[in-house]
Amino acid sequence: MQAVNLKTKILLIEDNTNLSENISELLKINGYEILRIFDSADSVMEYISGTPPDLILIDIKLKGSKTGIELAHDLRNEFKVPIVFITSASGKDVISKVRHLHPDGFIVKPFTKESLITTIELAIANYKSDELIDNRTSLIKTQNTPDELFIRENGWLKKIKIDDIQWIKAEGTYTQLYAEGKQYTLRNTAKEILSKLNEDQFHRVHKSYIINLKKIDAFNSSTVKILDSEIPIGRNYYKELINMVNKITN
Repeated sequence: MQAVNLKTKILLIEDNTNLSENISELLKINGYEILRIFDSADSVMEYISGTPPDLILIDIKLKGSKTGIELAHDLRNEFKVPIVFITSASGKDVISKVRHLHPDGFIVKPFTKESLITTIELAIANYKSDELIDNRTSLIKTQNTPDELFIRENGWLKKIKIDDIQWIKAEGTYTQLYAEGKQYTLRNTAKEILSKLNEDQFHRVHKSYIINLKKIDAFNSSTVKILDSEIPIGRNYYKELINMVNKITN
C-alpha cells in the first residue's frame, strides 16, 4: 500500500536566495514539505496547475516581469489556495496595496521561527473555515436548467437566468456577479464561474472582468459599456473581443 503524505505542502516564491533557503530549511525541520522555490513569477501559474500546494508564500517585491502582488492577483483569479505575503515593510501603505486580494497572512522581515509557523498555521486553519462559508455563497449550475443557475446564499438557492448576467468581476478571493442591477458576492473563482457558462456568450475582456457579449451597448479599444457601467478592456483582449462579437452577430 502506498504511504499517504500528510505533510502541509508549501510553495515558496522569494527572490532572496539566502532567505528562501533559510525559510525552506526551517519549514522542513518543522514538518512541512517545500514543493519548490521560485525566485520570480515566471512559470508559477503553470506549475500550480499540475502541483497544487496547501499554501503559497510570496515576497511582495519580487524581481522580474511581475511583482508578488501582481502574481497573487493572477493566483486569486485561477486557484483556491491560501496566500501569505512576505514583506520587509508594514503599516497602512502595504495593507492598502494588497487589501483587495484578501491575503491570508503577513510575515514581516525579520521574523522568528515562531511567527513564521504561527502565521502559516493560522492561515491554513482560517482558510479551511472559510471553505465552510463557501457552501453558503457559491454558484451552482444543474443539467436540468441549462438557461439558469442557482446561487447558494445563506441557506437558500436563488435562481438567476444566465442571460440576465451582465458581467463578472474578480476581486481577490471573491467574485462579484452583476445581474439585472443586483450584485452577488461569491467565493467561486472567476475561472470556475466561466467554466459553468456558455463560452460563446461570456468572454474575458480583462484579467479581472468577464462580460456577457449579449449585454454590450458599445465598446472601443479600451472600454465596454453595459448600461451605465464602463468595463475596462485589457491590452491583449481587444482583438479577441472583436472576433467574438463578429461571431454572435454574423
